[in-house]
Formats: sequence, structure tokens, C-alpha cells
Amino acid sequence: MELSRIDLEIVTALQENSRLTNRELAKRLGIAESTTHERVRRLVHSRVIKRFTAEIDPVALGRPMQAMIAVRLRPQTEDVVERFLRTVMDDPCVLDATVVSGEIDVMLRVAVASAEHLRTFAWRKVTSTKWVQSITTHLVYEYRARPVMAPSEDKYAG
Repeated sequence: MELSRIDLEIVTALQENSRLTNRELAKRLGIAESTTHERVRRLVHSRVIKRFTAEIDPVALGRPMQAMIAVRLRPQTEDVVERFLRTVMDDPCVLDATVVSGEIDVMLRVAVASAEHLRTFAWRKVTSTKWVQSITTHLVYEYRARPVMAPSEDKYAG
């Protein structure tokens, strides 16, 4: 799907604040509410917008410590990666998981209450699966997410 300038402005505005009403969005972009409503509906239907969500501070939920856990799986197969992800993703401390290439197969980002909780999660949940060959844990000192994702230049339809 090619995105117009208006589509890109809608996507940018909703990434900054997904709670914008249709009226607020239309006013911000200088277009009719009906146009805004139809474009947002089309962006959702085409899966450009996958979901509307709230960003929560893990500290507010009693999870002040974050870590990245690099996981090496054996054998390296799609089935093993899928099984591993199903095993760990149900734990509430897992913020996200990324399947990567190279020596490491999966990077987990977790938020926990303490070093003890991190150790318990790593030993009881992560290394307890038979496919895990090794893990390396890295404490996160600071985490920054890019608030707005811009399209690549070749996606711009002008």
C-alpha cells in the first residue's frame, strides 16, 4: 500500500498520541473528519496500523530493573525458535523478544523487580528449556524508544 502525505501525517500523529480523537486528528491535519475516519479505517484494515496501545513505565509496576538476555538455541530451527518463544512469552516480565541472525538466536528484553527475580527468571524459565545452549545477560542502564517511526524514502508517495 502506498502512503500519501496525509496518511503519513496520520500515522505520525497517532504514534505520538494514539488517543487522539477523530475530531482532534482532523483539526490537526486540516482535513474533514470523514476523510480522517476513512483513512484511519483503511490504515488499520491494511495493517499499516497494527494496534493502538499505551506505553507503561515498568518502574510504576514494580519492575525497576531491565535486562537484555541473549539466547543461543540448538538446534537452530524455526520449530525450536517458535517453541522457545511460546515458552518464555507467557511470563509477565518479558517486554519483547527479537529473533536475530548470527551467534545469538533470540534477544529478550525483560523488566523485573530485582536481581534475584532476574536470576530466577533466567534459570527457571529461560535455561530450563532443552533447546537453550547458552544465555548472556546484560543489564539495561537506560532504554530509549524512538517515539515515531518514519517511512523509508521509497515508500513515500508524495
